[in-house]
Parts: sequence; C-alpha cells; structure tokens
Amino acid sequence: MSTKPPSASSDHATQGDERSRSPRSLRALYGVLPLTSAAAVVVAALYAARDGRPAWDALAPALPVCVLGQLPVVIRRIGRNLDDLNLGEISLIIALALVPGPWVVLLSLPTTLGAHLVAGHRPLPALLRAAVVTTSTGAAVLAAAAVMGGRDLPAALPDTRAFAAVAVAAMVCGILTWLLTLPSTFAATRSRWPVHRMPHDSLAILRMQPIVANTALGLLVLAAASWNPVVALALPLAAAGPGIGHYRRLRSLEERGHWDEVNTAARELADADEPTVVMIAQRKAETLFHADSTVLTIWSPVPTDTAPTESTSTDTTSATTDQRAPATAERHPSPGTPPEDVRQEDPLPGRDTRRQEERQPAPPGRRRWLPSRIREVSAPLLAGEEQIGVLTLGFRRPTAWRRHEEQVLAAFTQTVSRALAHARLEAHARQVAEEQAHDAGHDWLTGLGNRRLLMARAAAEMRRQAETGRSVALVMIDLDRFKIINDTLGHSAGDRVLQAVAERLRRGIRADDVVARLGGDEFAVLVTGIDDPAQAEATAAELADVLCRDVVMDGIPLAVEASLGVACHPQDGSTIEELLKHADIAMYQAKHSHPRWRRFDAGSHDPSLERLALVAELRSAISGNELVLNYQPQVELRTGRISGVEALVRWKHPRRGMLTPEMFVPAIEQSGLVQDFTKAILEQALVACAGWRASGFDITVSVNLSARNLLNTELPGDVAKLLVKHDVPAAALTLEITETAMMSDKRTAYRLLGKLREIGVRIAVDDFGTGFSSLTMLQERILDEVKVDQSFVRKLLVEQGDAAIVSATIHLAHTHNLQVVAEGVETAELMAALAALRCDFVQGLHTGAAMPLPELTAYLRASESAPRQAGRHERPDPAAVPQAAPRPQTRRGLTSPGTQPRDAGRPGPESGPATRREGVPRQARPGPLRRHPHR
Repeated sequence: MSTKPPSASSDHATQGDERSRSPRSLRALYGVLPLTSAAAVVVAALYAARDGRPAWDALAPALPVCVLGQLPVVIRRIGRNLDDLNLGEISLIIALALVPGPWVVLLSLPTTLGAHLVAGHRPLPALLRAAVVTTSTGAAVLAAAAVMGGRDLPAALPDTRAFAAVAVAAMVCGILTWLLTLPSTFAATRSRWPVHRMPHDSLAILRMQPIVANTALGLLVLAAASWNPVVALALPLAAAGPGIGHYRRLRSLEERGHWDEVNTAARELADADEPTVVMIAQRKAETLFHADSTVLTIWSPVPTDTAPTESTSTDTTSATTDQRAPATAERHPSPGTPPEDVRQEDPLPGRDTRRQEERQPAPPGRRRWLPSRIREVSAPLLAGEEQIGVLTLGFRRPTAWRRHEEQVLAAFTQTVSRALAHARLEAHARQVAEEQAHDAGHDWLTGLGNRRLLMARAAAEMRRQAETGRSVALVMIDLDRFKIINDTLGHSAGDRVLQAVAERLRRGIRADDVVARLGGDEFAVLVTGIDDPAQAEATAAELADVLCRDVVMDGIPLAVEASLGVACHPQDGSTIEELLKHADIAMYQAKHSHPRWRRFDAGSHDPSLERLALVAELRSAISGNELVLNYQPQVELRTGRISGVEALVRWKHPRRGMLTPEMFVPAIEQSGLVQDFTKAILEQALVACAGWRASGFDITVSVNLSARNLLNTELPGDVAKLLVKHDVPAAALTLEITETAMMSDKRTAYRLLGKLREIGVRIAVDDFGTGFSSLTMLQERILDEVKVDQSFVRKLLVEQGDAAIVSATIHLAHTHNLQVVAEGVETAELMAALAALRCDFVQGLHTGAAMPLPELTAYLRASESAPRQAGRHERPDPAAVPQAAPRPQTRRGLTSPGTQPRDAGRPGPESGPATRREGVPRQARPGPLRRHPHR
C-alpha cells in the first residue's frame, strides 16, 4: 500500500506539472543543438577551405590544448547530474592565438567528444556535450571576429585589440555553454537549487567564477607567451593548484551540507512516533538525494506469514507498510564518521545496498573519471541485527552516484532505523502501561471492574452525588450453586459460567452504573443517580430476574441462581466500607431466607450472619494473601536479648480494614477452614524465620494452634514438609496450644504432640492456669515450656495470691525441666520481680509490642539484643560465651544434663557466638524499643 505524505498539496501538483513539461523542453533543446553545431561546423569548414590550412607547428599544439581544456578538473554532483569544471576558456584563448577561428570550431567537435569519452561519459551525453561546446565555440569565434573587424587574430597578437577579442570569445563561450546546460541542471535540482548551503548568493555567480578566472588565466598565459614561452607553459600548472583547491572546497562544503542535513533529520526524528518518522524520512530523502520516487517500506514487528508488498509508485514521496516480519539482515555498521578507505565497488561493507546501474563497469585498465549512474538504489533499515524495512530511491533518468552518496545513504538509513526502533519501543511501552493500568482496575477473566475500581468509582460517585442531592446504592451478588458446577464440570466450565453472568450483568445495568467482580463467584453493582431507595430495590429485582435464567453450555442448561443484597447511601451506610459490609450482610440474609434479593435492615441484623459472611470471605483471604502476621519479641531475662517472637495474625480485610483475631478466629474454628488457615500462618512464619536466619539472627518463632488442629493427624507431616521447604530447623519453631484444647481429647492430643516433638518441634502450653489444667501433663514429657497467663502476671506486685501462683508455676515448671514465659509484662518492676523469681523469658509492652515483619527485621538489625549465628557475621569468641545456669535448660539449643538435645549439633544462643555483655544485669531490658498498642 503506497500513501502520500500529509504535506502533499496543490503546490506539489504545480511542481509536478512543471516537471512534466521539463523533459519536453529538454528534448526540444537537445534536438536543436545538433543542428546548430552542424551548421557551425559547415560554416567553419567553408571558411577554413577558403583560407587554407594553418602551419603544422601551430595546428599540432592546438589539438592537445583543446583536448586538455575539455577534461574535467573538478566534478561536483548537482541534483541527479554531475557538473564538471574544466579549463575550456583557457584552451579556447590559446587555440585562438595559434590557429584561425574556423579551425578552432572544427577542432572543438572531435576534441570535446574524445575528452568526454575518455572521462567515462556515455556516447550520447558525450555527443550532446560536444554539440554544446561546438555551438558555443562558433559563437565565440564570431564574437572575436566582430571585435577584430575582419583582421586575422593570431597575426594581430600581442595587440591590445587581439587580447580583447580573445577575452570576449572566452566569456561568450563559457557563458553560452553554461546557459545551454542550465535547463538540465535545473531539471536535476527540480528548480530548488539549495543556494543557502553554498558560499555564494546565486548559481549564476557560482558558475561565473570559473569562467572569469579561466579567462583571466588564459589572458595571463597569452601575455606571458609573448614574453617567454617557457613561463607560459608553467603558468597554467601553477595557477591550476589554487583553482582546484577552491573547487574542492566547494565540493567539501556541499558534502558537509549533506551531513548537516542528516544531523537535522536525526534531531527532527528524535521522540517522533512512527507515522511522523516515515513522513520526515521521506521528506529528507527527497532533499538529500533528489529522487523521483522515494519508497519507504516498513515491516510490521508482529511476525505473520504474508509477503512484503513492493511499491512501484513514481510519486515523489511514498511509503509502503509491509506486514511481514523480515529475516535477519546482515550486521549494521556502527555509527560514526564515514570511512575514507572504502572501495568504490563496495562502499559500505556490512550494508546490503542494492543499486541498478545504467551502464556496464568500465573495462579493466580504463580509468573511470565519473562515478556510476543508476536508476534505483535501496538500503535496509536495521534494528540491531533485525531488518525492519528498506528505503528505495528511484530515478527516471540515469543519475550520478558517488561513494559520498553511498555513505550519506548509509548514515541516513541508520538514523531512520534508530528513530523507527525508538518509536516502536515507546509505542510498546505506552501500550504496556495502558494495559497494566487497565489490568489494575479490571478482572482478567470477565473484563469487569475489580474491587479497586469499584472502591474508587464509589467514592467519586458519592462525592459527586452529594453535590447534586442524589444518592448511590450498592448491590452485592453471590451465585448460589456455582461451587457444584465448578466441582462437577471443572474450572473451565466455571469460568464460562462466570463470563456469561458478567455479560448478563453488563447488559442489565445503565450506562452510568458500575459492575465489578470482587472475586470467585461474587459480583457487585454500583447504582448511581437514584432519588429513592426504591430505585435500587427495583434494580436488584431486575438483576435477580436476569440471573435466574439458565446458562446453556454445550447444549446443557445449567441452573445458576444468585442472592443479592442491597445497601443504600446514606440510609444504610455513610462510607463505601459500610455499604459493602451491609450489602454483604443483606446478601447472606437473602441466601438463608431464600428471597432472591434483600435490602439491609439494621433491626433484623444477626451477628451470626456476619460471621457466615466472614467465613465465606476467608477462603479468598487465605488464597489472596490477605492474612498478615505481626511479631511480638520474647526476651531472655538472663541475657537481656531477644530470643524469639510470637506470631500474631491479623486480617487485612479489603472493606473492613485490619481485623484482630477476636473478630474472625472464632468463625474459623467453627468452619472447615482451620487446617488451611493454620498452614497459611505456618508458611508465613517460617518464611520470616528463614529470612532472619539468613541475615544471621538465631531466633525462634511461636505459632498458636487451635483445638481442631490437634485432631488433624496430618499436621506433623505438613509441619515437617514446611520446615524442609524453607530450610528452618525444627527447634526454631514453637507450637502453642491452650490447656483447655489439650484436655478436650487428651489421648489424641498427646499422641499428635508426641509426633511433633519427635521431629524436633517445641511445644508450649499457652495461658497456663486459666483453663482446665491437669498437672499430669507436666509429667507426660510432651511440653517444652509453660506460658503464664498475663492475668496473673499483671497483678504480681499487688496481689499476694497471684504472686504465689506465678512463683509456684515457675518452680513447678523448672522441676520438670520446662522453661517459663511470662506474658503481659508492661513495667520494669514486673520484669525485675520475674527475674528474681528465676523466670526464663518475658513478653509484653515493656519489651516490645507486636510489630509487622519489616519493622521487626529493621529493629533486629539496629538492636544488639538479637543473638547472632556462628559464622554469619562474626567469629565466635569462646571467652565471651556465657556459662550455663545452674539449673538445667532445654529452650532454644540448651540441653538438660544427661540428655541429648533433639537439635544436637545446632548452635543456639547459649552455645553460639551471641554472648551476654559484661555488666548487664539479668533483669535488664533490651535496647530501645518502640511502644505499640497492645495486641
């Protein structure tokens, strides 16, 4: 497909008409020139025959002078043609001084033709050039004869009149030759000669300079010859140097203008999109190379099986967009200054530049004065080593093509290639950003908005509707029998059902309403612009009717019904979170009371329904990583160091915010999600513990179990797999269980706890003294530590009975080789009293409240109270290792006398490099701790 650039206008049409008339004018001119030259030769022959042949000593030097005068000294490219600057005026002056004028005319035809054939011109252009020079020479001879008044010019030298005659003849010959070749020059440049890039004001002045200079030099040679012939012969050679240098400077300025054009193109192409790159590239290619047809073929970056579309358009500028992914092209040369030592036959190695030459290469041994002339040249566009397109330049007539043009074309295509690659990268980046922004607010399966989009739109609509006096409502939708379809027909069928439901909802709402999928089989509709809650209720009824129809899948009708809950603003909630909560409750009321939809009624709100709603959401919370852990430090009183942490779960609810365990753990324990919930918590805790150990902190982590966990015979195996998965030693994990849970099914619980202890996991009894305690459990060797409930610890200093219970518990635990953890330590006095009672570990606000994982990790790195592992950050100092206490210990790497530890060989805080600093009292609290609200 060829397209013209957007800049095409009537001006281009006018220029096209001028170019269409230009070849006819040129053909007419070139048809007249042979006739005029033939007439000049005939007239000159008649006069030469009448006057007789000149002397051989004059005719012999005149012949080579005429040949040398027509050989090109400097060759410049003008548009598509080459302009050769020679010493024709000098040779004419010398020839007129040697032989009569008619013989100069007769010599001009063969000498000019021979000189141009030797220089490499084709026969027809050489013949046309000879006709031009012969016609100009004839006119020059007539002008000289007119000045001389019929006198013989060679005989009159060195007369002043003779000098004036040869000067006039030289000027007439040079100007007429230029005027006769001017039409072809302007046709080559398309009447837009870039004079602003040359060091002079106009083309006429540029061309008159060599004519005047050659005429002056010819007169100087003629004057010197009358004085000394030897000086006359050396004078042209001496004067040729500065002239050639000047002309070469002109060509250098022209070439530098081409490189400036390439740099300008690079600046214009920077940060342009692909259509703009194509437009600029076409325009710049036309300016640089003056091609009749500029075809820019761009290949699509997406691989397809279609072949490229080749364009044969002769428009001045055209573009071809190809839909084929090209094969890998040859390696693209690195950017930089064009090489100087490159052969003309292969100007740019590594570039697959193809060109169609008009003529065959010159025979061996024959010097080519002129570069090749071509009709078409193409160069690949490369992005790295991948070809992304090709630039093709076409010419109606054979066009001169030098090594300089090859280098400019290579640099230009490299610039265009980089601009195209950059434009495509930017377009791809914008597309990816748009897709990511869309995906962040939409569900990937149904294309509906997600929870984030619903919350944002709801908040915005509530603000906007408040200004207009209208309101919004939220409709929560849950499919009733979707789980049966999913389990029976598979997840693929379930996905298709969800897509069908989403499409029904999309069609069943107004344009201003918002429908979103919240997760699983749960949807929500935000109804906007309502004046009365009855409108929202009507919308819910309509949606219920739409969703109650069967979904036909592969010819099988599937009954899919839904329960809907409605909450209106501001009657049922002032914030979007309240609307979500109350619409959720209304939906569960509808699900259990079996109307298809129901509006929230605060008077009939049953908290049990809210718990049911929480249980339904917990499944997605577990899989969606909505459960987070906070960690409360446990400090060893003997050393004042943090020896472990207790993991405390929180639920980061998407609508209700951060929920504490009291708000959802009871619901979990009454559902079938206990085991999945426990595995998720264990996974997070062990990941955190592995991260601490990798950082060199040898601390343990404690996780609470429920009574239903003790009935799960697969729990020891699941724990062992998680320990191996995260490379955490078993002794680094402590599982806490309440004494009431242990006593509910004593035999099963003891058997399961025994298996956990066999793999090395530590067992702790939590809230000791508050439940149905049995002192026999302390003798069953199923425990490692006892945690004294905070209700006793807080009143240790004020109630004698509580002090006695704490003291007795510590003594009893130590008697059975168990360690003691005191909970609820909130003051330094309590910490000192517990140290005096030889309590092992404490936790509470005084030693540090529960904190998120990043905060605790940062605290451990900043604090000196966390024990370090051997070989991690520091070399153990045997002299600094603290001595074991007189009483036997088994916690965290310590062993009792005469027993082999379950984690033998693993260094703990008592046997590793983490040491107690000298002078630190036993009851000293750790380094600076941040105060947090109690858990």
